[in-house]
Amino acid sequence: MEENKPKKPISNMHIVGINLAILVSYTIIFRFINGGFIFDAFFIGIQFLTCLIAAMVFDKGIWVLSAFVVVLIGLSTCAEFLMNGTLG
Repeated sequence: MEENKPKKPISNMHIVGINLAILVSYTIIFRFINGGFIFDAFFIGIQFLTCLIAAMVFDKGIWVLSAFVVVLIGLSTCAEFLMNGTLG
């Protein structure tokens, strides 16, 4: 007999980890596309706003933390693009 185990909710650090994985994936993709710097900045803004909206909808502060981690790492990535002159 199988026990009916309740589904375990996603932990707080999983939310941050998933958001970082999404950030890394599109940053790597846009790194090799001509003009990728603009697309990367655009998607960072979209992901930031999505995390803030999720924070309001789900009433969890971890989404706000995730939003600011995405912006902090994303801005660092954009600064690296600018410093190395690799705008695409």
